[in-house]
Amino acid sequence: MHKTDEFRNISISNIVGPQASFAFGESSYGDGELFGPMAGCQLEAIYLRTGQVEVHHDGKVFHLSAPCVAFVASHRTLEYRYGPAGMNNVLWCQYTSGTLTTSGVEALAPFCGSLSPSAAATSLMKIGAELSSDIYSEMKDFSSALGVAALEELLARRKMQETVADIPLQVLHVRRHIEEHLCSEITMNTLAKVSSLSPQYLNRLYKATYDENPLEYLWRLRVRRGAYLLSHTGTRISQIAYQTGFKTPNHFSRRIKEKYGLSPRQLRSQKWKGELGAKDFDEVQTN
Repeated sequence: MHKTDEFRNISISNIVGPQASFAFGESSYGDGELFGPMAGCQLEAIYLRTGQVEVHHDGKVFHLSAPCVAFVASHRTLEYRYGPAGMNNVLWCQYTSGTLTTSGVEALAPFCGSLSPSAAATSLMKIGAELSSDIYSEMKDFSSALGVAALEELLARRKMQETVADIPLQVLHVRRHIEEHLCSEITMNTLAKVSSLSPQYLNRLYKATYDENPLEYLWRLRVRRGAYLLSHTGTRISQIAYQTGFKTPNHFSRRIKEKYGLSPRQLRSQKWKGELGAKDFDEVQTN
């Protein structure tokens, strides 16, 4: 099983549950100052804006130099050792419900580590840190959603780092080409040139990595994109077909019907009426 499949179902929401509580804040530390050690299960995100810090978690260590964000989980001990900078400033998001399990933290442990600060991560951390602590109880649902969102964003990017490391570079180039040229004409010969491999070898290598061939991935993305546009725009169905790389509206309709058991018009109608709920189209069951 590829790491992508192994990691797919690991999420913050699944591990912390619907009643999770989070606290946010901003702290500054001088050279050599410590935070911790903390015992028991811990889960948090930090955004180091200035300085350096060593993160010691369950006998492991990783280093951060500002600007940097990090995903942190531990089930025995956690300690932050700041310096050698004179002033180290950090925003933090900490899970506070106290109901984490060791097994949950162990599932997250492979993803502990540093990341470059994304716009999403830094914005979420700043919003949380600017909330007054005395209104957490009045905005528990909001702060909970904010904490889950901040940690999910970091976890998603750490997952990507872990899985990409095992994927052949040629396969990554092909996958990126498909995603960036979805509405263009793409053939196996096109992708073979992108990867500098023969079509036959590329097909085998890609399938061994993702359990589908490149063209299956291409059509799966086109159908999903088409379904999204049906749901979220009033664009004519024929125009959506051409925008998503189908040569004819009939071909688009046939693929939508195969995937969802509904015609494009029926799919749009049911989604707009709320009959399909808020599910991602990949989760809609066929008839």
